[in-house]
Parts: sequence; structure tokens; C-alpha cells
Amino acid sequence: MDLRHLRYIIASARNGSFSAAAQELNVRQPIVSKRVKEVEDEFGVCLFDRSKSGASLTAAGEAFVVIAQRIIEDTERLGEQTKASGAGRVGRIVVGFYMSLSTGSLRAALHNFRKCYREIDIEPFEAPYTELAAGLHAGRIDVAILLGDPGRCDIFNSLAMRSELLVVALPKDHPLADRPFVYWPELKGERFLVSHHDPGPDIRIILERYLAAPSDHPEILMRSLSRESILSEVGSGEGISLQCETAAGLTDLGIVFKPVHDGNGLTRLGYMACWKPTNTNPVVKTFIDFIDSSTDSFESH
Repeated sequence: MDLRHLRYIIASARNGSFSAAAQELNVRQPIVSKRVKEVEDEFGVCLFDRSKSGASLTAAGEAFVVIAQRIIEDTERLGEQTKASGAGRVGRIVVGFYMSLSTGSLRAALHNFRKCYREIDIEPFEAPYTELAAGLHAGRIDVAILLGDPGRCDIFNSLAMRSELLVVALPKDHPLADRPFVYWPELKGERFLVSHHDPGPDIRIILERYLAAPSDHPEILMRSLSRESILSEVGSGEGISLQCETAAGLTDLGIVFKPVHDGNGLTRLGYMACWKPTNTNPVVKTFIDFIDSSTDSFESH
């Protein structure tokens, strides 16, 4: 017995006739009669009372059809689920990112993705860069959101995403606190507090790029502190800090945030989505396509 037998029996029950069932299924009537008889012989029961006026279910036939209908429906759902899974519309994906990106635009993007794909379980994973890269290699992470431009990680596929403004966190009584924005040269001579945690090392590179000169280097103090603790130190007057704009929502620490201007425009920091080329999870393509077509999710508000 296979699914074809069940379909013939269900159609015969629905139509009350083998010939009408054959017409519905676009086969010859003897074929339907033969398949029904094969099942009856296999189980040793009579499923239909046959008469010149048609075929009606026996008690055993009624019980059989209830279960057969359930099997057909479950099989159809299984097929739909399998196709959806293969197309990346159902499944699970692990998305890794720096702890400093756990708020703001990334959170909004993950929320929007969940709304569009309710049958995909998206698992966020916060970790430093080295752990994210190792997770991509090992397959524990499907996609990682990293600081930088595509090509930084040439062993992974990558997609450029919306950039974020760089802002400088200043104590409220700092001489530059009332400016609409700050030029890089105005930050020379300042003491910068930078976290050892990502994206702190990248922030340090940016500071050195804009402020280092042959005769001097910016004063950069690396601290094993969270972003919030770094900003608390800024509020206490221990220095200033360069941050991504997602930090700008933390306004109760006695600090202000000002965009940084390089003379050509406001300074921005790019992010990229990275994934392993050999990753076979079909949800990865769905996620990347969504990010690629919804880059406004990563735009500042």
C-alpha cells in the first residue's frame, strides 16, 4: 500500500462511486477498483459495500478513511515544510555580533527579519571578533556582523552593510560639548579611553589614523571595561572616548555625544556581514538577501 492507494480510497468515499473517483483523479475506473481491492486484501477487511448505485463505506472503511485523510494531510504538510526548509524559509540561523552592536540598528534589523520569517529561529550570539571568526570557521555561527569593509576577511564571503557615524563622548562640561560636531584636529591632545573589547582595537586604529603625526601620537588608554563603564569614566572626567553612534542612547552618564568631522564630511564606520562559503544552511541566503535588500535597517535614526 502506498499514498496512491489512500488517495483512491478517499476519493471513492468522497464521491460514493469508483467511477466518479476515477473521473476526479483522471484515471480509468478499473484502476481505482483494483487499488481499493488491493488494500482490502492486504488488511483482510471490506472497506466499501458495492452496489449498482455506487460504493458506500463500511464501518471499517469509515475508520480507515479518517486515518488515511490524516496521513495524506501530514504528508502534504511534510512536503511543504521540506520545500520551505530547502528554500530557506524555515529553519534556524545563528547570527554573531560584537556586544557593542546589541542595540540600535542591528536589533531593529533582527526584529524585522523575525517579522518577515516567523518560521525561522534566529539565535543572536554576542562575542569578541576572534570568537566570531572561530565560530564561522567551525560552523557554530552562520553569519557574523563585523566591523570593516568587505575584503577584510578574504576567507569568508562578505556583504557591505550600512555604516554608522562615529561620535566622540565628552563630559558635559568639556569645552567642545556645545559644538554641533567636532573636527578631528580639535581632538589633538585629548586622552582617549578605549575598551579592550571589540570594536575597541578598531577604534584605536582609527584614532591613530586621524590623530597620529610623525612628532606625536594620541594618548590612548586601553581599558578592560565594557562600553558603559568606559562612558562612566568619561563622565567622571577621566578622558574622552570615540564610539559608534549606537552608544548615543546612553545619555544618563553625565556625557554628550558629538559627531566627528574630517573636513570632507562626518566620519563613518562600515560594517559587513560575513559567512563561510561552504555553509550549506539555506537560511543563510535568505538572511543575506534580506539584509542586502533592507540596508535601511542599519541606517542611523
